[in-house]
Amino acid sequence: MFRFFSMRISSGLRMFVLLALGVMIAISRVDAQDFGLSVSVSPPSPVGVSNNLAYTIIITNQTGMPQTVTLTNTLTGTSFQMVGLPTHSQGADSVGSSDVIFSLGLMTNNAVAQMGMTVKPTSIGFLTNTIVLATNSMFFNSLPPFVVQVTNPIPVADLAVAMTRPSSEVFTNDYMTYGVNVTNLGPDTVIGVFLTNTLPSSVGYITNSLALTHLGSGSNVIFNLGTLTNGAFKNFILTVQPTNAGNLTFMSLVGTNGVIDPNPTNNVASIGVVVSNFLSNPGQLTATIVSTQQFNPQNSLMEQLIVVSNAGPSVPAARVIVSGLTNFLYNAVGTNDGNPFVVYDAALDSTQSACLLLQYFVPSHRTSPDPQLTAVGVTVPDLSPPANLSTNIHILGIVQMSSGDMLIAFPSISNQTYTVEYTVNLLSPTWLATQPAVMATANFTQWIDYGPPGTVSHPTNTPMRFYRVFLNH
Repeated sequence: MFRFFSMRISSGLRMFVLLALGVMIAISRVDAQDFGLSVSVSPPSPVGVSNNLAYTIIITNQTGMPQTVTLTNTLTGTSFQMVGLPTHSQGADSVGSSDVIFSLGLMTNNAVAQMGMTVKPTSIGFLTNTIVLATNSMFFNSLPPFVVQVTNPIPVADLAVAMTRPSSEVFTNDYMTYGVNVTNLGPDTVIGVFLTNTLPSSVGYITNSLALTHLGSGSNVIFNLGTLTNGAFKNFILTVQPTNAGNLTFMSLVGTNGVIDPNPTNNVASIGVVVSNFLSNPGQLTATIVSTQQFNPQNSLMEQLIVVSNAGPSVPAARVIVSGLTNFLYNAVGTNDGNPFVVYDAALDSTQSACLLLQYFVPSHRTSPDPQLTAVGVTVPDLSPPANLSTNIHILGIVQMSSGDMLIAFPSISNQTYTVEYTVNLLSPTWLATQPAVMATANFTQWIDYGPPGTVSHPTNTPMRFYRVFLNH
């Protein structure tokens, strides 16, 4: 697409005769010979600031005689920058601050010359292009001014949002997490991108993984994502707390002002989440501390054994909520109403009990007050390996300790998370993920299988156990 302007300049040849001192002198002047002259610009007006504007000028000598031609192209109006060097099919050029002079040299009759120049407007306004033609026959003429409007064009960008569901079942008062991904599919950069997350009325907002300050009120939690260039994206995790059981719908909407979005259907996404009540009756399950806190030099954690007992009907799995902590529960897999919890991932029949190991991160390595424990029945968590696994890590060694615990050593990257998987049969496609993921703090990591709650049973309770390690995305 381009804008085009042309004209033909024509008239006859005039002869002026002067008589001086008896001498007749003849002077010929071409004041309007035949020339074809045109100018075009791409893209057409209007053009956006910082977009290249390419001028093409074509001149044809139709005077019937050779001509030495000079063409001056002058730009005035809004500010601009020259981009690259001018082009010309013959002759030379001279570039000034606001003009380009094309010295085309001799053009024979019917000869055609083409010139080009590219500029980049740097502010909005009007850019006026004026062309003046001069020949050796003292002919001067010009085209009418050629005006291009420079604007801030409306950007075109396909903004898209997607959501991922919680990785495990959600119970009332859990701190539930779900993922949100916002992408600018282009082609233009977009400023002032906003993401609106609409929460059900029984759900409270807790935090987000990017530490973004949220706007809005009530059920609408709004984030200002700023500028997204073509292809840029932002992934983050939202943490919320549903206080009532039921089928809940969470929705995310991405948008901005002053942008043409060619595909608005992907501006909104939603997920449905089932929030359940605990399966056991009050007092049916109990959790009891059965050991003092002991420092483990192998992992620099304080450790304590507890026993979960079931005095009622069978439950698919058991959760132990730990409250009153003065330290950090290192092997927690979630949070309920502000308190961390661990999960026994197997059925607990009537009168049956299970031993679990609690691990505390205590920088002083000193005993702290024992926490309060609450045991509840839950469904079995999904122990399938997560989908965001990357590299399969070479295990450097597996050692069975005197306690029967299994120590796995593998190379690692500091501050990256890893998933340890295990199975009792290498020929079986069933691999289970240990809980929780392993956070590496150095370039070498030792992880120990102590049994529940990290795995469904102690290593000594199975005839064989195989392991593999993956780096998480």
